[in-house]
Amino acid sequence: MANEIPNDDIFSLSLPPRGLKLLSDVISVVQIKVLFLLRGWYWYLIRPLVFPVGVFYWLRSVAPDDPEVVLRVMTGVIVFGVSLLTANMLAQQMIQDRFLGRLRLLITMPVSKIAYALGVLVFAMMQSAPVVALLLLFAKLSGVEMDITWGFLALIVPLLFSLAGVTFLIASYAPSMEIGSIMANLVGGVFVIVSPVFFTTEDAPLLLRWLGWVSPMRYAADGIVKSLSGNYDIWLEFTVVAGFAVGTMALGLWKLKWRES
Repeated sequence: MANEIPNDDIFSLSLPPRGLKLLSDVISVVQIKVLFLLRGWYWYLIRPLVFPVGVFYWLRSVAPDDPEVVLRVMTGVIVFGVSLLTANMLAQQMIQDRFLGRLRLLITMPVSKIAYALGVLVFAMMQSAPVVALLLLFAKLSGVEMDITWGFLALIVPLLFSLAGVTFLIASYAPSMEIGSIMANLVGGVFVIVSPVFFTTEDAPLLLRWLGWVSPMRYAADGIVKSLSGNYDIWLEFTVVAGFAVGTMALGLWKLKWRES
């Protein structure tokens, strides 16, 4: 028919030109990052098997044989692993781009600040996804009772955005690649260590209880435990984590250095 729209044009009609440009730029950033990943792809497959899967089995061997305790331990390892790996991966990529001159290349493409940030974040999510999937698989095979629902993803995604906003700040103000990597590891690790994610807030020492009230990791862990237990009442936890995500992303994008040199 004369009025039929070619299949290739259907998607382009569904987005405004600016949206198409943003989507195209995000995909370009992800593709560039994947090219660097292919140089040592095997390390990215080995890492999830060593950490956090190895950490989970070690903690389970010393934890009481209680289904609720085991589920909480697994949740803590998920939050710990996602937080540490995401913060480390984001910071590593962004700091290298900044100090090795890759950022100048991306700017001249030209790619916007938001497209760059989203592209790097998507790439980091691609790194975290197999870690979470492997951990859930090994936990299921080892007999952990859980029910994977939509609430799980509804908490993991805003948690990643919360970490991303903080990491953007680190990548922008780190004085060197080495110090930036140390700062990222501290953010990903220390935030989880001082938050009650491996145990409930009630069982935490007084200082950790207070820190838990302002930690998105604690709310993410509480919500994940609920969702894996088949409890859909996670609106409080989701709202808090999403609020952190919006705040940290807004601050991180605002302060992200784009044309400093």
